[in-house]
Amino acid sequence: MSIEERVIDSIAETTRYPKELLTTNADLEVDLGIDSVKRAEITLALGEAFGLDLMEEERDPNVRTIGDVAKWIEGFLANQSTPSPQPNNVAPHLPATMPPPPMGRMNNAPPSQPLSTGGVNGFSYSQPNPTSPYAGGAPYTNGAPAPVETAPIAAGGKSFQGRVALVTGSGRSIGRTIARMLASRGATVVVNSFHSRDGGEQTVRDIIQSGGNAIHAWGSVANPEHVNLIFNQIQEQFGYLDMLVCNASDGRIGSFSDIGPDDWDRAFRTNVSGHYQCAMRAAPLMQTRGGGSIVTMSALGAHHFVDGLGSQGVVKAAVETLTKYLACELAKYRVRANCVAGGPVYGDLLDKFPDAEARQHLWESLSPGGELTSPLDLARTIAFLLSDEAKGINGAVWQVDQGFSATTVGHNAQAGQASQAAPNGTRQPQGVS
Repeated sequence: MSIEERVIDSIAETTRYPKELLTTNADLEVDLGIDSVKRAEITLALGEAFGLDLMEEERDPNVRTIGDVAKWIEGFLANQSTPSPQPNNVAPHLPATMPPPPMGRMNNAPPSQPLSTGGVNGFSYSQPNPTSPYAGGAPYTNGAPAPVETAPIAAGGKSFQGRVALVTGSGRSIGRTIARMLASRGATVVVNSFHSRDGGEQTVRDIIQSGGNAIHAWGSVANPEHVNLIFNQIQEQFGYLDMLVCNASDGRIGSFSDIGPDDWDRAFRTNVSGHYQCAMRAAPLMQTRGGGSIVTMSALGAHHFVDGLGSQGVVKAAVETLTKYLACELAKYRVRANCVAGGPVYGDLLDKFPDAEARQHLWESLSPGGELTSPLDLARTIAFLLSDEAKGINGAVWQVDQGFSATTVGHNAQAGQASQAAPNGTRQPQGVS
């Protein structure tokens, strides 16, 4: 076997990805969604496969694709006089962070692997830090903790019994809460995640342990081939789909001077093109059941300037317009499409801002009730819009923000009073409004 073939075998065994996905040009982050934890596992496995000590090697940001990894191993081996001595020359390590793809580059990986049942196969899963104020457990709300993420499982009846729902970007944060809410009401949930694959499988485990039904679908909604594989599997396994929540999101947080063309391209491919592709694949599957419902996710920044939100406000405004067009064009399939605009929302996004606690206290002081939106607030609203009780609602944008946008001082004071907490080019986690 060649070095490249051995590298692919090792990565396939570590990630459980099918080999047809592991091409030479596949980008570790963009095409395969491999995070820093999984990269460390891959590095360890490669060291064992080639008899090398790789864990202490320095990082090289140029190692981006599987082909780069094979060249790295090949160069490392060329400098060795015996199979396993300590190296004299420092070789590059798989980078902890990957640079964004060049402008206009589409994810070009071959089709992703089929949906899995969320089994762990010996892998360990990390839980959110329960002491973090932004972990969805106990954010600052004028001294009172917000509802914890376990609350949705105990709420609601079984109005969605027998229905299938796909929630994109549901491996963490808001998407995770939405998935658990729908499962608690009886739906079989297809949990989708890309960068947070372990989180998606953990969401499936949590739902099953709570008595619900769920499977995991790994893939990026920004990649058309991934979208096709996800929906082909839904069709093969269920034959229909009743509900779609387009929650997956991507974009760089920061001022316009912090973001570039690559960031705009990535944000639009995920939030606009990705939502469109999912909706158009979902509609025929919903038609077989006599109709269905789609909910997209927007944010306060689509309507008012939010200091440091970067591309998110612009692309979310496009999401709202897209939703209205979907509502009109998919009506022939008896499919409704509505949008939920939330924010500011307790969770991962607030934690990305410098001086996050001060910013949160400021926004709470500008909110009529003294508190901000929780993921549970959004999940409840989405569940209603998906339900039969909302059959008369189509093409609407529902603002869910605890009245924050209703106060003139709220959206006018953000730029001035919160500017000291402006982020500096931080990428927004998927699934955060």
